[in-house]
Amino acid sequence: MLGRTQSSVWQLFIALGVPRRGVSEANTMSAPLRTHHERTPFVASESDRAYILGFASGDLTAWQVSGTSVMVTSTTTHQAFVDLFHQMFDGHGPVYQYPMYEEGKGYRWKVATRLDNSFRFLLTPRMKGLEWASDSGLLIHWLAGFTDSDGSIQISRASNGVRMKLNLYNTDLELLVRLKGEMGRLGFFPNGPYVTMRKGTSTPYGRYTKDLWNLPLQRTWEAQKLLRALPVRHRERKELKEIVASISKGAKWADVAPVVREARRKVEKEVEDFAKVAENEYRARHPEASSSPKREG
Repeated sequence: MLGRTQSSVWQLFIALGVPRRGVSEANTMSAPLRTHHERTPFVASESDRAYILGFASGDLTAWQVSGTSVMVTSTTTHQAFVDLFHQMFDGHGPVYQYPMYEEGKGYRWKVATRLDNSFRFLLTPRMKGLEWASDSGLLIHWLAGFTDSDGSIQISRASNGVRMKLNLYNTDLELLVRLKGEMGRLGFFPNGPYVTMRKGTSTPYGRYTKDLWNLPLQRTWEAQKLLRALPVRHRERKELKEIVASISKGAKWADVAPVVREARRKVEKEVEDFAKVAENEYRARHPEASSSPKREG
Protein backbone atom coordinates (compact mmCIF):
# COMPACT_ATOMS: atom_id res chain seq x y z
CA MET A 1 0.00 0.00 0.00
CA LEU A 2 1.62 3.25 -1.21
CA GLY A 3 5.05 1.66 -0.97
CA ARG A 4 4.63 0.67 2.68
CA THR A 5 5.25 -2.79 4.06
CA GLN A 6 2.42 -4.82 5.56
CA SER A 7 3.89 -4.45 9.05
CA SER A 8 4.17 -0.66 8.78
CA VAL A 9 0.55 -0.42 7.61
CA TRP A 10 -0.49 -2.62 10.54
CA GLN A 11 1.34 -0.34 12.98
CA LEU A 12 -0.34 2.69 11.39
CA PHE A 13 -3.77 1.09 11.88
CA ILE A 14 -2.93 0.53 15.55
CA ALA A 15 -1.81 4.13 16.00
CA LEU A 16 -4.99 5.47 14.37
CA GLY A 17 -7.27 3.09 16.23
CA VAL A 18 -8.53 1.46 13.03
CA PRO A 19 -10.50 -1.75 13.81
CA ARG A 20 -8.65 -4.87 12.70
CA ARG A 21 -9.65 -8.50 12.08
CA GLY A 22 -7.70 -11.69 12.50
CA VAL A 23 -7.51 -14.26 9.71
CA SER A 24 -10.14 -16.49 11.32
CA GLU A 25 -12.59 -13.61 11.75
CA ALA A 26 -11.93 -12.37 8.21
CA ASN A 27 -12.62 -15.85 6.83
CA THR A 28 -15.87 -16.09 8.78
CA MET A 29 -17.12 -12.64 7.76
CA SER A 30 -16.25 -13.12 4.09
CA ALA A 31 -17.93 -16.54 3.86
CA PRO A 32 -21.31 -15.14 2.68
CA LEU A 33 -19.56 -13.47 -0.27
CA ARG A 34 -17.88 -16.72 -1.25
CA THR A 35 -21.21 -18.56 -1.30
CA HIS A 36 -22.31 -16.46 -4.28
CA HIS A 37 -20.70 -19.27 -6.29
CA GLU A 38 -22.97 -22.25 -5.85
CA ARG A 39 -21.35 -25.44 -4.63
CA THR A 40 -22.97 -28.84 -4.75
CA PRO A 41 -22.00 -31.96 -2.79
CA PHE A 42 -20.26 -35.05 -4.06
CA VAL A 43 -22.99 -37.58 -4.82
CA ALA A 44 -21.25 -39.78 -7.38
CA SER A 45 -20.55 -43.50 -7.09
CA GLU A 46 -17.89 -45.16 -4.97
CA SER A 47 -16.01 -46.00 -8.17
CA ASP A 48 -15.88 -42.26 -8.94
CA ARG A 49 -14.59 -41.63 -5.42
CA ALA A 50 -11.89 -44.26 -5.94
CA TYR A 51 -10.91 -42.74 -9.29
CA ILE A 52 -10.60 -39.24 -7.84
CA LEU A 53 -8.59 -40.54 -4.87
CA GLY A 54 -6.20 -42.23 -7.28
CA PHE A 55 -5.90 -39.06 -9.30
CA ALA A 56 -5.35 -36.99 -6.17
CA SER A 57 -2.43 -39.23 -5.24
CA GLY A 58 -0.52 -37.58 -8.05
CA ASP A 59 -1.35 -34.27 -9.65
CA LEU A 60 -3.79 -32.63 -7.24
CA THR A 61 -3.15 -30.55 -4.15
CA ALA A 62 -6.07 -30.36 -1.73
CA TRP A 63 -6.42 -28.66 1.63
CA GLN A 64 -9.07 -27.44 4.06
CA VAL A 65 -9.20 -23.76 3.21
CA SER A 66 -11.99 -22.88 5.66
CA GLY A 67 -14.46 -24.56 7.96
CA THR A 68 -16.81 -25.19 5.05
CA SER A 69 -14.53 -25.48 2.02
CA VAL A 70 -11.88 -27.67 0.44
CA MET A 71 -9.56 -26.08 -2.12
CA VAL A 72 -8.17 -28.21 -4.95
CA THR A 73 -5.45 -26.97 -7.31
CA SER A 74 -2.98 -28.18 -9.90
CA THR A 75 -0.78 -26.86 -12.71
CA THR A 76 -0.31 -28.22 -16.21
CA THR A 77 0.65 -27.56 -19.81
CA HIS A 78 -1.86 -30.11 -21.13
CA GLN A 79 -5.28 -29.04 -22.38
CA ALA A 80 -6.46 -32.62 -21.79
CA PHE A 81 -5.63 -32.28 -18.08
CA VAL A 82 -7.61 -29.04 -17.80
CA ASP A 83 -10.54 -30.69 -19.57
CA LEU A 84 -10.40 -33.56 -17.09
CA PHE A 85 -10.26 -31.18 -14.12
CA HIS A 86 -13.44 -29.53 -15.42
CA GLN A 87 -15.01 -32.94 -15.95
CA MET A 88 -14.37 -33.91 -12.34
CA PHE A 89 -15.37 -30.67 -10.62
CA ASP A 90 -17.64 -28.57 -12.85
CA GLY A 91 -21.01 -28.26 -11.18
CA HIS A 92 -19.57 -28.85 -7.72
CA GLY A 93 -17.90 -25.46 -7.45
CA PRO A 94 -16.47 -22.67 -9.59
CA VAL A 95 -13.44 -23.82 -11.59
CA TYR A 96 -10.80 -21.16 -12.13
CA GLN A 97 -8.13 -21.29 -14.81
CA TYR A 98 -5.38 -18.74 -15.23
CA PRO A 99 -1.91 -18.53 -16.77
CA MET A 100 1.21 -18.48 -14.65
CA TYR A 101 4.96 -18.40 -14.98
CA GLU A 102 7.35 -20.42 -12.84
CA GLU A 103 11.09 -19.91 -12.94
CA GLY A 104 12.68 -23.00 -14.43
CA LYS A 105 9.32 -24.37 -15.60
CA GLY A 106 8.09 -21.73 -18.00
CA TYR A 107 4.50 -20.83 -18.82
CA ARG A 108 1.69 -23.09 -17.76
CA TRP A 109 -1.86 -23.06 -16.48
CA LYS A 110 -3.16 -23.23 -12.95
CA VAL A 111 -6.59 -24.71 -12.31
CA ALA A 112 -8.38 -24.46 -9.00
CA THR A 113 -11.77 -25.03 -7.47
CA ARG A 114 -13.38 -24.47 -4.09
CA LEU A 115 -15.59 -27.37 -3.01
CA ASP A 116 -17.83 -28.09 -0.06
CA ASN A 117 -16.94 -30.47 2.74
CA SER A 118 -18.40 -33.51 1.00
CA PHE A 119 -15.04 -33.49 -0.83
CA ARG A 120 -13.04 -33.82 2.37
CA PHE A 121 -12.21 -37.36 1.26
CA LEU A 122 -9.62 -35.66 -0.97
CA LEU A 123 -7.68 -34.92 2.22
CA THR A 124 -7.26 -38.67 2.82
CA PRO A 125 -3.57 -39.65 2.98
CA ARG A 126 -2.46 -41.43 -0.18
CA MET A 127 -1.84 -44.76 1.51
CA LYS A 128 -5.22 -44.71 3.25
CA GLY A 129 -6.95 -43.96 -0.05
CA LEU A 130 -5.22 -46.88 -1.75
CA GLU A 131 -6.07 -49.22 1.13
CA TRP A 132 -9.73 -48.15 1.06
CA ALA A 133 -10.00 -48.67 -2.71
CA SER A 134 -8.37 -52.08 -2.49
CA ASP A 135 -10.50 -53.22 0.45
CA SER A 136 -13.63 -51.99 -1.36
CA GLY A 137 -12.86 -53.90 -4.56
CA LEU A 138 -12.33 -50.62 -6.41
CA LEU A 139 -8.59 -50.80 -7.06
CA ILE A 140 -9.05 -50.79 -10.84
CA HIS A 141 -10.78 -47.39 -10.58
CA TRP A 142 -8.16 -45.99 -8.18
CA LEU A 143 -5.47 -47.23 -10.57
CA ALA A 144 -7.21 -45.55 -13.52
CA GLY A 145 -7.11 -42.22 -11.69
CA PHE A 146 -3.49 -42.77 -10.70
CA THR A 147 -2.60 -43.60 -14.32
CA ASP A 148 -4.33 -40.45 -15.57
CA SER A 149 -2.41 -38.45 -12.98
CA ASP A 150 1.06 -39.97 -12.72
CA GLY A 151 1.18 -42.66 -15.38
CA SER A 152 2.52 -42.90 -18.90
CA ILE A 153 1.70 -45.38 -21.64
CA GLN A 154 4.61 -46.32 -23.88
CA ILE A 155 4.30 -48.00 -27.26
CA SER A 156 7.64 -48.63 -28.90
CA ARG A 157 9.58 -50.89 -31.21
CA ALA A 158 10.86 -54.26 -30.02
CA SER A 159 12.97 -55.72 -32.83
CA ASN A 160 10.36 -55.88 -35.61
CA GLY A 161 7.48 -56.18 -33.18
CA VAL A 162 5.73 -53.89 -30.71
CA ARG A 163 6.38 -53.30 -27.03
CA MET A 164 3.74 -51.87 -24.70
CA LYS A 165 4.53 -50.64 -21.21
CA LEU A 166 2.72 -48.83 -18.40
CA ASN A 167 4.84 -46.61 -16.14
CA LEU A 168 3.48 -45.50 -12.78
CA TYR A 169 5.44 -42.61 -11.27
CA ASN A 170 5.37 -41.07 -7.81
CA THR A 171 7.66 -39.58 -5.19
CA ASP A 172 6.07 -41.75 -2.49
CA LEU A 173 8.11 -44.95 -2.52
CA GLU A 174 6.04 -46.58 0.21
CA LEU A 175 2.87 -45.99 -1.82
CA LEU A 176 4.35 -47.66 -4.91
CA VAL A 177 5.57 -50.64 -2.90
CA ARG A 178 2.06 -51.10 -1.51
CA LEU A 179 0.54 -50.62 -4.96
CA LYS A 180 2.83 -53.32 -6.35
CA GLY A 181 1.42 -55.79 -3.83
CA GLU A 182 -2.17 -54.78 -4.53
CA MET A 183 -1.65 -55.14 -8.29
CA GLY A 184 -0.25 -58.61 -7.69
CA ARG A 185 -3.56 -59.58 -6.11
CA LEU A 186 -5.23 -58.59 -9.38
CA GLY A 187 -2.81 -60.76 -11.33
CA PHE A 188 -0.47 -58.02 -12.56
CA PHE A 189 3.19 -58.02 -11.57
CA PRO A 190 5.10 -54.78 -12.16
CA ASN A 191 8.85 -54.49 -11.64
CA GLY A 192 10.60 -52.10 -9.30
CA PRO A 193 10.01 -49.54 -8.01
CA TYR A 194 13.11 -47.95 -9.52
CA VAL A 195 14.34 -44.43 -8.96
CA THR A 196 14.09 -42.51 -12.22
CA MET A 197 14.92 -38.95 -11.10
CA ARG A 198 17.06 -38.13 -8.11
CA LYS A 199 16.26 -35.29 -5.75
CA GLY A 200 17.85 -32.11 -7.10
CA THR A 201 17.67 -33.16 -10.75
CA SER A 202 16.76 -30.26 -13.05
CA THR A 203 14.42 -30.80 -16.00
CA PRO A 204 12.52 -28.47 -18.36
CA TYR A 205 9.62 -28.85 -15.91
CA GLY A 206 11.58 -27.79 -12.85
CA ARG A 207 13.86 -29.22 -10.18
CA TYR A 208 12.85 -32.35 -8.28
CA THR A 209 12.65 -31.79 -4.54
CA LYS A 210 12.24 -35.54 -3.90
CA ASP A 211 13.33 -38.73 -5.62
CA LEU A 212 10.91 -39.77 -8.37
CA TRP A 213 10.17 -43.50 -8.54
CA ASN A 214 8.74 -45.65 -11.32
CA LEU A 215 6.71 -48.84 -10.97
CA PRO A 216 6.70 -50.20 -14.54
CA LEU A 217 4.46 -52.94 -15.89
CA GLN A 218 6.89 -54.06 -18.57
CA ARG A 219 5.58 -57.31 -20.04
CA THR A 220 3.71 -56.37 -23.19
CA TRP A 221 0.80 -58.79 -22.85
CA GLU A 222 0.36 -57.83 -19.20
CA ALA A 223 0.40 -54.09 -19.87
CA GLN A 224 -2.06 -54.54 -22.72
CA LYS A 225 -4.41 -56.63 -20.59
CA LEU A 226 -4.44 -54.09 -17.77
CA LEU A 227 -4.83 -51.08 -20.04
CA ARG A 228 -7.78 -52.67 -21.78
CA ALA A 229 -9.47 -52.93 -18.38
CA LEU A 230 -8.55 -49.50 -16.99
CA PRO A 231 -11.39 -46.93 -17.17
CA VAL A 232 -9.03 -44.01 -17.83
CA ARG A 233 -10.60 -40.59 -18.49
CA HIS A 234 -7.66 -38.39 -19.51
CA ARG A 235 -8.10 -37.82 -23.25
CA GLU A 236 -4.45 -38.49 -24.11
CA ARG A 237 -4.45 -41.73 -22.09
CA LYS A 238 -7.73 -42.82 -23.68
CA GLU A 239 -6.34 -42.34 -27.18
CA LEU A 240 -3.22 -44.35 -26.36
CA LYS A 241 -5.35 -47.01 -24.68
CA GLU A 242 -7.35 -47.37 -27.89
CA ILE A 243 -4.14 -47.88 -29.85
CA VAL A 244 -2.92 -50.45 -27.32
CA ALA A 245 -6.23 -52.31 -27.44
CA SER A 246 -6.13 -52.44 -31.24
CA ILE A 247 -2.70 -54.07 -31.45
CA SER A 248 -2.98 -57.76 -32.19
CA LYS A 249 -0.52 -60.47 -31.22
CA GLY A 250 2.38 -60.61 -33.64
CA ALA A 251 1.79 -57.08 -34.95
CA LYS A 252 4.71 -55.49 -36.79
CA TRP A 253 6.14 -52.14 -35.70
CA ALA A 254 6.02 -50.90 -39.28
CA ASP A 255 2.23 -51.26 -39.22
CA VAL A 256 1.77 -49.58 -35.83
CA ALA A 257 4.43 -46.87 -36.01
CA PRO A 258 2.49 -44.30 -38.10
CA VAL A 259 -0.44 -44.29 -35.66
CA VAL A 260 1.84 -44.06 -32.61
CA ARG A 261 3.92 -41.24 -34.10
CA GLU A 262 0.81 -39.29 -35.04
CA ALA A 263 -0.53 -39.62 -31.49
CA ARG A 264 2.78 -38.33 -30.09
CA ARG A 265 2.90 -35.47 -32.58
CA LYS A 266 -0.65 -34.48 -31.71
CA VAL A 267 0.11 -34.31 -27.98
CA GLU A 268 3.37 -32.39 -28.49
CA LYS A 269 1.65 -29.86 -30.74
CA GLU A 270 -1.25 -29.38 -28.35
CA VAL A 271 1.09 -28.89 -25.39
CA GLU A 272 3.18 -26.38 -27.33
CA ASP A 273 0.10 -24.43 -28.43
CA PHE A 274 -1.45 -24.49 -24.95
CA ALA A 275 1.76 -23.20 -23.36
CA LYS A 276 1.92 -20.44 -25.96
CA VAL A 277 -1.62 -19.35 -25.12
CA ALA A 278 -0.61 -19.30 -21.45
CA GLU A 279 2.38 -17.11 -22.31
CA ASN A 280 0.29 -14.68 -24.35
CA GLU A 281 -2.39 -14.38 -21.68
CA TYR A 282 0.17 -14.02 -18.90
CA ARG A 283 1.96 -11.21 -20.74
CA ALA A 284 -1.36 -9.51 -21.48
CA ARG A 285 -2.23 -9.56 -17.78
CA HIS A 286 1.29 -8.62 -16.68
CA PRO A 287 2.64 -5.97 -19.09
CA GLU A 288 5.73 -5.63 -16.91
CA ALA A 289 6.67 -9.14 -18.08
CA SER A 290 6.77 -8.12 -21.76
CA SER A 291 10.54 -8.15 -21.80
CA SER A 292 10.99 -10.81 -19.12
CA PRO A 293 10.59 -13.55 -18.13
CA LYS A 294 11.72 -15.29 -21.28
CA ARG A 295 9.90 -18.33 -22.52
CA GLU A 296 11.52 -21.60 -21.43
CA GLY A 297 12.90 -23.87 -24.14
